[in-house]
Amino acid sequence: MNDKPLVTVNILSFNRKDELRNTLSKVYEQDYKNIEIIVVDNASSDGSSEMVKQEFPNVQLIQMEKNIGIAGWNEGFKVAKGEYVLVLDDDSYPDKSSVLKAVQVFDKNNQLGIIAYNIINLRLSNSETETFAQKPRFFVGCGALIKTRVLNKIGFYNEQYFIYFHELDYSARCYDAGYEILYLSSVSVFHNQSLLSRGNKNEDPYFSEYRFRYYFISYSIFLIQRFLPYYAVKYLLKWIVNRTLVCIRYLFFKSFIKAFLYLISNIIPIINGRKTLSHEVQKFYDFGNIPFIDTEYLRRKI
Repeated sequence: MNDKPLVTVNILSFNRKDELRNTLSKVYEQDYKNIEIIVVDNASSDGSSEMVKQEFPNVQLIQMEKNIGIAGWNEGFKVAKGEYVLVLDDDSYPDKSSVLKAVQVFDKNNQLGIIAYNIINLRLSNSETETFAQKPRFFVGCGALIKTRVLNKIGFYNEQYFIYFHELDYSARCYDAGYEILYLSSVSVFHNQSLLSRGNKNEDPYFSEYRFRYYFISYSIFLIQRFLPYYAVKYLLKWIVNRTLVCIRYLFFKSFIKAFLYLISNIIPIINGRKTLSHEVQKFYDFGNIPFIDTEYLRRKI
């Protein structure tokens, strides 16, 4: 009889068949064996679903009819049977002992809701989380272990986000519900990041126009939904200036307009989704404060 709690591995996939195959192989190499694996395929067109069926018949495959973005993970959450859920991208996988070590940490802290892993970017040979505090403001969505109790209490990812910043929103809601988040720098998930961005262009995924567009939309939703009106308006205006400066420098005018129009046309459902964080949690997030100038973008050579 297995005395270790069941861990559900919830993988979101979209058009990265080879990376997904590698991720599934690595998951099966884990020291921790009491796992179930779910792959939610976001309507891939590259044969990802067929590959899973043929090569990994024990994996529970959920095939979406269209790409619904990060909300695809929610379909995995709905059917997860584990006491914990490991969220992965199709191009990320845990170190062999990462699940076991994280479960052991959970056993020692009943208030712990999420463990954020150290995300090692294999393309860049660095850690994407090297600046994280032990109590981080967010986790990286390609590698985190979430207690199912948290999912049951606060719900799943916010489906108004298509991609990016959903981890920030979920982390804030986790803290707001009284749970803790812990960053484990010694426990790793490897991000086998491709040069192919989600915009389907051969461009740096960190500075792509696609990322710019959805960063604009997602962080705007976060400000509108989670902060008191004064702070939401104040920092939303700063955020728009921030995005305008990046837009001008990189000539992202088309994406800027698309993002702005999306926010305007969806403002009613976004406002209807408002659930303000407690004052303490708003303060932890510095009331949504952001700079006028995005130094990460503007210092980069074009």
